[in-house]
Amino acid sequence: MNYIRGLFAVSALLLAGQVQAASLNIDPKNLGQPLFNALSDDLAAATWMTPSNSAESHSAGFIPVGIQAAIEITGLSIDPNAPHWALAGANGLPSRLPIPRLRISAGIPFGLDVGYMVTSIPNSNVKITGYEGRMAFGNYIPVPMLEANIRIHQSSLTGVKNMEIKNSGFAVMAGMNLPIVNPYIEFGRVTSTSTPSGVLSPLAVHETTNNTMAVGAKVELALFIINLEKSKVGDKDLMSLKLGFEF
Repeated sequence: MNYIRGLFAVSALLLAGQVQAASLNIDPKNLGQPLFNALSDDLAAATWMTPSNSAESHSAGFIPVGIQAAIEITGLSIDPNAPHWALAGANGLPSRLPIPRLRISAGIPFGLDVGYMVTSIPNSNVKITGYEGRMAFGNYIPVPMLEANIRIHQSSLTGVKNMEIKNSGFAVMAGMNLPIVNPYIEFGRVTSTSTPSGVLSPLAVHETTNNTMAVGAKVELALFIINLEKSKVGDKDLMSLKLGFEF
């Protein structure tokens, strides 16, 4: 119960912090390799495509297809006083950086889902896009209400001067398909590649591979859904709130 209360509290703070996110402009110039790597690690975690969904397929309902559309706020825990943020021109950031996203996904027969994510913050040069494919196989598990899927995903950050970030990864999820609340847990790995350009082009490409973990729950109220999630990319902490509809 305390965990759920904490998620609601942080989600409210994330929604309140959208105004701060709207002025986010990143302009890295005078970064050496260590600070470029540190900034890349933070931005790669912010760019990661969170699962933000329970384990069952969208097409598991009364009709052989399903659609989900939602808005999401993902908050990345950062050190706003870290030198790589100051040298990137991002001053006055909150300790949990809110990133609004639009999420759309669709399911077709045989347990296959495809999804799309986009972030375009007004008055900001941060643009994030992502794609995912999920294959659910809960129908083949002889345990009532137990669900599972495999997910592959790619995401990228563009628009920021002098650097570009790409993520690609995979994950395995297990969860329960209960009447109202569908809890889930996911484990995976993601490879992030940060490529310098412009004035940072003398620096080396920074590539890392991290373990990922997410635990959350989707609440279904008629056609409306609420998804609460806590996740990690390596040592980076994220929390997400997603609101939308599904049919």
